[in-house]
Amino acid sequence: MALSTAAAAQKAVTGKVVDEKDGSPIIGASIRVKNGAILGTTNEAGGFNVNVPANARTLVFTFVGYTELEAGITSGEMLVSMKQSTQSLNEVVVTGYQTRSRRANTGSVSVVSIDDIRTQPNASFDQMLQGQAPGINVKTGSGQPGRNADVVIRGKGSINGSNAPLYIMDGVEIRAGDFSTLNQNDFESVTILKDAASTAIYGSRGANGVIVITTKKGRAGKLRLSYDGQIGTARLPENQLKLMNTQEKLDFEMNIAGNPWGWAPEDVEELRKINTNWNDYVFRNAGMQSHQISASGGTDKTTFFTSLGMYDEEGITVGTGIKKYNGRINVSHTDNNIKIGANLAGGWSNYTGTFEGDQSIGSALNTVIWALPYEKAYNDDGSYGESVQFPFWINPVEDLLENPNRSWQLKGTGNVFLEYKLPWIKNLTYRINAGGDYSQLEGFSIVKNGTQSARQNEAFGQDFRRNGEIARSLERRFRYTVTNSLNYRTTLDQSGDHNLSATVFTEFVKNTSRDFDYTAYGLLLPFDNEAGLVPGTADNGFIPVVGGGFPENNALMSYFGQIDYSFKNRYFLSLTGRTDGSSKLSPENRWTQYGSVGASWILSDENFYKLDFMNYLKLKASYGSVGNQNGIGDFPYLQQYGRGSYGGRGSLSVNRLGNNLLTWEIRSTLNVGADMEFFQSRLRASVEWYSSLTKGLYFSPFVPSTSGGNGTLLSNNGSMRNRGIEATLGVKIINTRDFKWSVDMNYAYNKNVIVSLPDGQDFQLYKSQALQVGKPFNSFYLVRFAGVNPENGNSQYYKADGKTITEQYDANDLVVLGTSDAPHNAGITTTINYKGIELSAFGVYSAGNYIYNNARFNVEYNGYTTSGFSKNALNAWTTPGQVTNFPRLSETTEGSTTRFLEKGDFFRLRNVQLAYTLPAEVVSRLKIQGFRIFVQGQNLYTSFKFQGWDPEVSTVTNADVNSNAAVSGAQYPSLKRVTVGVNLTL
Repeated sequence: MALSTAAAAQKAVTGKVVDEKDGSPIIGASIRVKNGAILGTTNEAGGFNVNVPANARTLVFTFVGYTELEAGITSGEMLVSMKQSTQSLNEVVVTGYQTRSRRANTGSVSVVSIDDIRTQPNASFDQMLQGQAPGINVKTGSGQPGRNADVVIRGKGSINGSNAPLYIMDGVEIRAGDFSTLNQNDFESVTILKDAASTAIYGSRGANGVIVITTKKGRAGKLRLSYDGQIGTARLPENQLKLMNTQEKLDFEMNIAGNPWGWAPEDVEELRKINTNWNDYVFRNAGMQSHQISASGGTDKTTFFTSLGMYDEEGITVGTGIKKYNGRINVSHTDNNIKIGANLAGGWSNYTGTFEGDQSIGSALNTVIWALPYEKAYNDDGSYGESVQFPFWINPVEDLLENPNRSWQLKGTGNVFLEYKLPWIKNLTYRINAGGDYSQLEGFSIVKNGTQSARQNEAFGQDFRRNGEIARSLERRFRYTVTNSLNYRTTLDQSGDHNLSATVFTEFVKNTSRDFDYTAYGLLLPFDNEAGLVPGTADNGFIPVVGGGFPENNALMSYFGQIDYSFKNRYFLSLTGRTDGSSKLSPENRWTQYGSVGASWILSDENFYKLDFMNYLKLKASYGSVGNQNGIGDFPYLQQYGRGSYGGRGSLSVNRLGNNLLTWEIRSTLNVGADMEFFQSRLRASVEWYSSLTKGLYFSPFVPSTSGGNGTLLSNNGSMRNRGIEATLGVKIINTRDFKWSVDMNYAYNKNVIVSLPDGQDFQLYKSQALQVGKPFNSFYLVRFAGVNPENGNSQYYKADGKTITEQYDANDLVVLGTSDAPHNAGITTTINYKGIELSAFGVYSAGNYIYNNARFNVEYNGYTTSGFSKNALNAWTTPGQVTNFPRLSETTEGSTTRFLEKGDFFRLRNVQLAYTLPAEVVSRLKIQGFRIFVQGQNLYTSFKFQGWDPEVSTVTNADVNSNAAVSGAQYPSLKRVTVGVNLTL
């Protein structure tokens, strides 16, 4: 009777649990009655069949990575849709060597929600990181397809060494420049390690922060076949550097500039009939498409993920673009105490680009600005138009279409691993991870015989280049990493309050590379490759120039360990120690030691904690040091030689003096912070303060020429500080079953200051800028422009005291001014969901930096009135009493003044996306696992005052090696793009 009553008090509930986003089944989700024990988990199809008390009304569903869901019990089969939780996804922090819970983490770590940015149409993944986390400053810098971004974490810590972060993918270091050959759709998680407690485990490789990427793995269950694709178009933004049209330019030349070409009246009348918008010929609306198919699945022992992808993007500059193809396979197998796996990927890219960031008179992105509007891009017979400016100007359309710069990259990266749980010692695990990163880059450029570029070379006295040329290069790089680790985890007491994890590691990293290049002349035969060259002789002068041949060869050996301790899952302590030995440094200074300590406290778990509105509060602090030896080349402790010729015979000369006292740059960081959640986690916030000091900066002071070298000696001298604050805020404004609205924001401020310079100096010239104690790195060194004297049209300048005004430019009045590195950076995302419809918008903000507008200097320089010219010159001073900021044209324009220094502040609407996901019940009826369609816009709106294409001016590339701060010139504009895409899972 009792048994019968108990059975009568039960009822069976069946149903299926699926992912709200794509309708795929969730395997292993836990089911329980509200306030009750777990009743069971979902099967391989996501289904469940549980018995519940007859009076039960609500079931609770939980699964790692998903928001806990309560659902009312229905009479029929239930269909439960669970949503992936950003907060839950962030619960696990991946350091590259280990994973730990975010609760237990003591360092400064940001986890990027990869699903929020995966569909953004960028050929280089690092550009997508902009604004996604505080403390990571990303300059996209260029709209050229495949160009990588400039990424800096918590400020620049080196002056002559590298400031690039370390990128780790599945335990293997990869180069940032290779992202254009990788497929971001294969990425599962991205973690940014920022402070010493997080990066110290990487030792000398982690001084500039670490970005850890893990790729997708298979999940047990039936096969999941997915297709992800999108197509779109891009267009040119509006140039804020306004240039004169034909009528304005001719009026300017005849009435203000003194008729520099000596036009007769009849010439002017004919020229007025032409009004060429050169942008229409150099730029275009550009298409893009991307497609990927992937498959995943497996059993409880073996899982796999594999994918094939292609990406095809036209550049908005004619003749430029990128095509890339990728493949990946990830496999893992577990059998008793052993787990083995492999993650393998390969890619190939075909890239056609153009020079940018330079001041060359042969660069198409410069000549399009300097072009005269009363000249034609094409003649009436279809040939390319010529210019009266030749040879100081060549037709950019011809140069882009006839003389391309191409490159092909082959990329392979992968790792294999083995984990073995030693049976004779409980909780002791050995792991070996071995991986490699291989890249091969071939470059090709051509200047065809008869083109304006070839004739320009001849006009400048380079006769051997008069009949065209071909340049080809080949570079191969390989890096392999072998890491061994032994991890022991234990509970120190029966109550389970004391937990300890200790790991020891050994690691070996080896880098090798070799390259070769040549430039050959005399392209006289009708072929656009080496077959078109004629043999070079002393008579014709077509002697090839050969370069390369200096291989890279260095290695790093490391021993390190980490101890993590927790008490009551409330108090956490982490200790890290590491020693590195680098072949780059002398034997006596080769080895160095680093370490860190971090602690955190979950204050809200204490019994005395009574703040009901703040349901979670975590305090944390850390201190540690890391090193830097990147960017100094191989074996700088040895005297190095370069090849040359003397008297017609080969010779060697000293290229670099050796310094056996050279050692590491050391960066020490203190970090304190707090993580908070309010109103039952409806509002989440964090704030962190840090201070880092880099000592032993790499400098190259001058030494007497009698030393036999090139006049410099690389050494450690000087220090620099980065200090700042970071904050995040996430709010679930509305959070109902059918309607959700959330806002996530992040902000970072970094103050960079030079603390000391070599030999106790207070000031030092550095490349085209200056270094001064108390000022930030990358500061400009200019005379302050005070305007124009309305009586005589002369430029006015401030003296060094900042008060006295003079009309005489004096180099003694040069002062150190604002930096090109933005101290303020922020990102904001808002997302609205309503019954499968999702609208999201993402914006980025940057402020506090300056840009030297060299492009504007070139179109406002009084000696260049014969070229395309700025509309600003229409207000050039001509009459006494005229109030203007444009001086008289008879005055020599001084470039080293703040007249051309502009603020780089901007707000950009980086991405807007509207998507619709089919409901789970519809997906189920269609016998598929998920379907989503979306339309998105990229860079649709940008607010800025900089007079140019775009305020995101990258560190100069393809340009003067003596230039360092942000200087605009030959800028490849960031594009505005709209795409439509689908995600289908079968």
